[in-house]
Amino acid sequence: MIHVSSLFSGRYFPKMFSSYLPPEIILKILSLLPGKTLPKLRLVSKQFNSLISEPYLLRLHHRFALNSFSILTAFTALRSSLTVELKLFLFTKPNHDQTQKTITKRFLGDRVRVFSSNHQLLCFVSDKEHFLFDPINQKTRELPKSSSFSSSPNVISFGFVSSTLQYKIIRFFLPYYPICKFEILTVNITGRNYKHYLEISPWKSQEQQCPYLLQPYPPVQADGFVYWTTKDVPKIVSFSLEREKFYVLPPPPCFEDNPNHDFSLCGIRGKLFVINYNSLEPNMEIWMMNGSNGCGWVKTHRIRLKGTLIRYYPSFPIRIHEIQSDFVLFQVLFPSRIKIYYKNKNEVVDFGESIEELQFCHYTDGLLSL
Repeated sequence: MIHVSSLFSGRYFPKMFSSYLPPEIILKILSLLPGKTLPKLRLVSKQFNSLISEPYLLRLHHRFALNSFSILTAFTALRSSLTVELKLFLFTKPNHDQTQKTITKRFLGDRVRVFSSNHQLLCFVSDKEHFLFDPINQKTRELPKSSSFSSSPNVISFGFVSSTLQYKIIRFFLPYYPICKFEILTVNITGRNYKHYLEISPWKSQEQQCPYLLQPYPPVQADGFVYWTTKDVPKIVSFSLEREKFYVLPPPPCFEDNPNHDFSLCGIRGKLFVINYNSLEPNMEIWMMNGSNGCGWVKTHRIRLKGTLIRYYPSFPIRIHEIQSDFVLFQVLFPSRIKIYYKNKNEVVDFGESIEELQFCHYTDGLLSL
């Protein structure tokens, strides 16, 4: 058997590619390589240069990257100096070695929020500035300001539409109901001279009728949609980044009339999860949307929190950072402590107190450069 890396050695490469393998097989192999490796392969031949520039490879590479090891980024806000310290580390499995880098970026404003698109780029937002950040190449790019940049209370979401190769930053103005006003900044990925470029549009204002009274929290983003829970009767409302319209999803089975339950959403690696917190037992169940538009739900974890929470919390006291089949990484908020649940042992392990403001974000390997 020939290992993927050996295909690019002098023994097999590039004769094997050019003579024996069809383009679709070459694309499949290229999609499994790190994003930093692919630009170097442009110099091999015109065929490689053309294939690496294909939008199809961008989508294929993104799909495989979503299922690779998670990349988590912890952000510490130093408010006195208006500086954000970015601690980047590769998170594979708990207790495994981690590759850590530290980057410092200065922002204007009181607080910086960080949003993940699940497609390489992150978005930094303060009350005065917006930036795109490329963790792979460690570059930033400032985004244009809108006329209503800080005029009204708002929440922001950032996502990627794979079908159109677009990033979208959306500012939803409060209140949402019955008419939701919002503005959208679109970042298009275009190909030119065998490379990928970003084209940034001006802000565009819109309004849509909102079907329910939504929770006034920032929505979560997964697979080209942003999601909220409703404020009164528990439901899930989605907003399509591609169509820019609201929809209502069929809820998971845990959405029953139970006053002791509290629900939260999280989007991890392009998947939508519902966290069902029962304050009386206490425990939490994790449900994953299986299929598009909420057509099916699967319960993936049930975590007993007795002994984990030091006091009674009637409302949601937990923030989920990572969900995998064999473990869940989460943060108890009051007091702030990092916990890991191991499914095979059915136990929760405490990883210590967190005294800093942490915003964990996932990003994926990619082919872009700012």
